[in-house]
Amino acid sequence: MFCDVTFKNMAASFDNSEIFSNLSSKIINLFLRRTEGNQDLISKTLDDLNSLNYRYPIITNATQVGYVVREICKFLKKNQGTLETTLLALQCLEACTTLSSENQKADSDLHKPLELCSEVFLSHLTENLTDSNDLITNKILQTCCLGLQNVILQYPEYLMKELGTVLGVIKTFMLLGIKNVDYIMPQKLMPSALSIPEMPSITREKKGGKLTKQKKHRVSGTQKKGKINQSEHDTSSGGYIPATTCLDYNSDSGVSGVNSGNKIKTSDSDFSDSESGKAAKLQHVKTKVRRAALNLFFIVVKNTEKSTMFTYWSSFIPEDNMSGQHNLVTCFLRDPSARNRMTALNVLLLLLTTSKLYLAQAESSDKSTSFTPYSVVLGRMITELHRSLSLILHEISVPVLTQALKCYAALIQATPYHRMSSRLMTKVIRNIKPFLYHKDASVQVTALIALGCVLASEPVLPETIEAMLKLESALKNKFAKNDDSLLMDDIDSLSINDSFEYADFDEPEEAEESDSRCGTGIPWLLKRCLVNLGVEMEESESSKGAAPVKLESLQILSAMSTKYFENLILPHLSLIVKALDQALLDSYVDLKLHAGRTVDFIGQAMSKFLSNEDKLVEIPITQCVNFWKTLLNKSLVDLFQFEENPILRAVACDCLGSIGPHIFEQLPRDKQILCVTLLFSCTRDGENSVKGAAVRALAICVTYPSLREDTGFVLDTAEAIYRTLKDDHLSVREKASWSLGNLSGALVLSSTESKEAFEEISSEMILKLLKACICGTSDNDKVKMNCVRGIGNLLQLVTEEMLKNEPFPETVDKAFAVLVKCCTTGSNMKVRWNSCYALKNAMQNINLYKRCSVDGHFSNKDWQVPVFNALNELVVSFKNFKVRINAALALSAPKCREHYGNFYFSVWAALLKALENSGNIEDFNEYKHRDNLVEQICLSLGHLTTLLQMGDLSQLQSTLQLYEDNLKTHISKVMERLVPEKSTQLSNAVYALNQLEKRDLDASGREILVQFKKIFELKI
Repeated sequence: MFCDVTFKNMAASFDNSEIFSNLSSKIINLFLRRTEGNQDLISKTLDDLNSLNYRYPIITNATQVGYVVREICKFLKKNQGTLETTLLALQCLEACTTLSSENQKADSDLHKPLELCSEVFLSHLTENLTDSNDLITNKILQTCCLGLQNVILQYPEYLMKELGTVLGVIKTFMLLGIKNVDYIMPQKLMPSALSIPEMPSITREKKGGKLTKQKKHRVSGTQKKGKINQSEHDTSSGGYIPATTCLDYNSDSGVSGVNSGNKIKTSDSDFSDSESGKAAKLQHVKTKVRRAALNLFFIVVKNTEKSTMFTYWSSFIPEDNMSGQHNLVTCFLRDPSARNRMTALNVLLLLLTTSKLYLAQAESSDKSTSFTPYSVVLGRMITELHRSLSLILHEISVPVLTQALKCYAALIQATPYHRMSSRLMTKVIRNIKPFLYHKDASVQVTALIALGCVLASEPVLPETIEAMLKLESALKNKFAKNDDSLLMDDIDSLSINDSFEYADFDEPEEAEESDSRCGTGIPWLLKRCLVNLGVEMEESESSKGAAPVKLESLQILSAMSTKYFENLILPHLSLIVKALDQALLDSYVDLKLHAGRTVDFIGQAMSKFLSNEDKLVEIPITQCVNFWKTLLNKSLVDLFQFEENPILRAVACDCLGSIGPHIFEQLPRDKQILCVTLLFSCTRDGENSVKGAAVRALAICVTYPSLREDTGFVLDTAEAIYRTLKDDHLSVREKASWSLGNLSGALVLSSTESKEAFEEISSEMILKLLKACICGTSDNDKVKMNCVRGIGNLLQLVTEEMLKNEPFPETVDKAFAVLVKCCTTGSNMKVRWNSCYALKNAMQNINLYKRCSVDGHFSNKDWQVPVFNALNELVVSFKNFKVRINAALALSAPKCREHYGNFYFSVWAALLKALENSGNIEDFNEYKHRDNLVEQICLSLGHLTTLLQMGDLSQLQSTLQLYEDNLKTHISKVMERLVPEKSTQLSNAVYALNQLEKRDLDASGREILVQFKKIFELKI
């Protein structure tokens, strides 16, 4: 059947190509007057060309279509023929620019014809509109907007040449025919001169970045499809991620006419010839003009640089409700067509999601000044958008209401509420809250998404906590009588309720306060999520949510756990675990998956909360233990049995890894054994995702005190990590290398806290793991950054006895050589600063210096020469400040003066030079690390000062004199900034200088000592 359809399409395409070729030759001859032609024949030929289906590739000869375009353009420029003929010619041009397939770009030889077409389209759109009520004229406007859209899709570079003109056209025609909105002539819009933070234009090296404690969960293949160039949108860095991918913010839903091939046109015969019929026909065409302009707007925003587009915001987004009517807000509030309102909202959605970086500058200010900062202007725009979106929440069309809530969610993500006027967030929550009880599932889901964005907003505001802790109000009755919700089929016949009013946006908050005291003692949003998930409440609410509502409710619980665990999750764990238990046992696989992820998030939040000893005293840990005991009884364990679904098994491993030490120690012995057994069995799973998740969870468990002291568990974990580190798949090796870093860290803790347990770990195992780490440094950067961390930890474990065995000295030298190479080469900054930190760990082991001892005196040979040289060079001038910070930290690692040897003076010189260079910033992004760099250099210099000996003073005199003033200034500032607990090295430096003063020093020695004391002996 599919083959038959394909064959028919190919045949149709071939026939259309031949017809197009013949008609093209005919129209060219007619325009060139090589045959006897007349207006009727030209119109007939143009009509025949328009009737072809351009959705399939029918243009096989680029030269021929170029001729057609040029001749039609000449014909139009000479204004030959009637309006009807002009319309047919323009429709033919628009058809020639139609894409045959999505995302297709025109060949370079078609750029000139496309420019000719766009010039004609723009000329008709920008000329004086003599009669805005003429039907043919409005059809011409619609055709030109569609044609411009096609040109931009095929030839985006053209847009930058005429951006201001195109935006001026859009601003005029997106409002054409709306009641009480005056027509304005299209004018070229000019960008406003704004203070926009620019992204670096140079290619930036990989920096690695800090790993978030909450992992990114796996995304299925279907979720990855259909997104607008994710790299161009600032979505969710740390923000709320919706569970329901069909409501993806960056979808093109709501944009009609884009890439639609042969458009379905409403025939003029669909309307009667009476006066009312003609008026309806005219309004219908004007609606299409507005929609075409809005679709063109969407394409323009999508194909324009974010920073460039933001300079035109003031032309489309008002500062207040007195800013005039010619803006995007008027479109989505007053356009009588619901489809147009939804398209306008989709444009706003794209504008918001691409402008988060710039909107972060916004702030509110009540001060009256002669000059208004642009940040305040932005704040007014954002406030006005909040007000405008609160109005459209009275919309009766479900698709438009859904789109409005998505816009609200994007606005919440983009708004810096801590810089805005107080109570703005409270009003947002009050506006969205009623839609949790809407009868339509899509509205409920988007309302949940918007509230999820509220939960993810940073920083957390007291008013947000206050609003979230309120009990369920009577607002849920708002939609009880609304049984006339409308679907997409009815969308064009609707208009926004003419009697709309502010959605409580400016009303006093006491209006809701009276209702917020009713109901049970469960906060309203948590209660709604639990009801959606099927948990029965005291009021016997039994209405379970639809599948998408359940998924989003689970996502809300995850978001709550991140920042509101103590307030919202902890007091109601018994009800939450009931909901999660039901969801994990549900037959719907996606629900199981999201429930597992929610368990993981809550587990991480619980573990973090319990790690605070003060909190641990305040709360009974029993309810937290019962949470895990309930899940481990059946529902969570059952996920491991899903052989056909590896993602569920991987998420189950993640859940076990998030239990945390406090809970794990309180679990019954059989549950502890169950967790460990399940994880070890999964390390041999055939699926990579499961294998990686299991070994990662084991590496977390090995840090628990009871398991860290269990030598058998530690050795089994080490073997599992060693085995998976050799896996063929990068994702598994990446998890294994991270696990090896964790395991080595646990071994370091054992060597200091539980020496008996550590002594049972054989030197052969240490050597085996060290060699594995060295081998891993030749792997991918993601593996390398973890392996260097492991090397640093394992080198701390090397004992004097180990160094007597032949393999160890050579392996240690290789390990140091690898660390030096990794910190001095490569483009991944995370690898570099991890390598520096690893050197710091290794250099704390006094046993490694004993290899350099000759007759009891330390000499600079073996690993010390390359290590100190590399660190000195990095700390002085490397462009990445985090690398320099860790290099400075490593230079303070040796515990005694002898360990520095002759490098003591070069380290002094390097750190002083680095302090002087700390003000030289190549990349402005490094500025935020400058204070930390200065602090660490000063602390490292303080450490070196504590090791000063009498013989060192004279050799340091010239170096110190060169940098004395600069050092004194920075030491003073650091002492003022740092709390006493963090400035102990500087305090110790003062004490060491006082002790040195008591020694028998010569005159020059005392002179240099006075210089030191002037620098360090400040107010402490």
